[in-house]
Amino acid sequence: MEPIPFSLWGDALWCGQEVVREVPHEQAIRCLFPDPIPARGADLDTDADLVPEPYNRFDPRSIAVRVQGKVVGYLPRDDAHRYHPVLSELVAQGLQPQVPCHLWVSEWEPADWEGKSGTEFHASVAVALGQPHMLVPVNLPPPGSFHLLPPGSGIVVPGSEVRPEVLAPFFRAEGECWAYGTMQAVEEDDGVHDRHRMVVEVRLDDEPVGRLSPRLSAEYLPAIHYLSDMRAETAARVAIRGDRTASEVILYAARSHDLPATWPDGLTRSPVASPTWHYWAGKEAN
Repeated sequence: MEPIPFSLWGDALWCGQEVVREVPHEQAIRCLFPDPIPARGADLDTDADLVPEPYNRFDPRSIAVRVQGKVVGYLPRDDAHRYHPVLSELVAQGLQPQVPCHLWVSEWEPADWEGKSGTEFHASVAVALGQPHMLVPVNLPPPGSFHLLPPGSGIVVPGSEVRPEVLAPFFRAEGECWAYGTMQAVEEDDGVHDRHRMVVEVRLDDEPVGRLSPRLSAEYLPAIHYLSDMRAETAARVAIRGDRTASEVILYAARSHDLPATWPDGLTRSPVASPTWHYWAGKEAN
């Protein structure tokens, strides 16, 4: 059975993770670019698969970086060893971890004084990769049909009334984690003119953790209403930071006016159970 592509979560906003050993894979990299390579060089933004190689005779914890099915390099040894447990677990569950990837190539004729013939080729590959503990959410996705909003800038969710036991299962030794949250349109009293207004309530595993202001809610309500008409729930990436003494919930979801023209590009139906998320959800802080 073909593995299911899974875009890793994380907080990496740019391709800052170095990829090494590009030289032996020159031909695979060249195939991704026009021939000849422009004099000014060329770059490519795409997605890459991170593939553990347990049968690699040099290092069974190596992580290959593949673009369009071809190896273009490897994570550095120390980094590969840090990421190997979580990536291997995802692969064992039938998922193929994917990350944004940036490739840059150049080719030039050596100067006469260098005494070289032919052309010189250089390639640089990097991926966007968060910390190992921030690559997967710690809870299950919402039951039934849902759509995960694209990531957006972080918004701290007001939640002074959150019961401690609601957030306690999400605290981690690292001090932070990602989780699936849901966004619900709810009606509340404006507290002034005895009128009601619609605002967005953020929930974790169907437990309320805070409400957005009316101004911010207005930027999300069109998408929430649209998905509701399609009988789907609105899901979003939520970061939980802190511990039992002090914590915050941060929503990372694109606002309605920032959604791409092709949105929504499909609805997801949650599996009945997912050993992957159960595995990570069990790693609580001491």
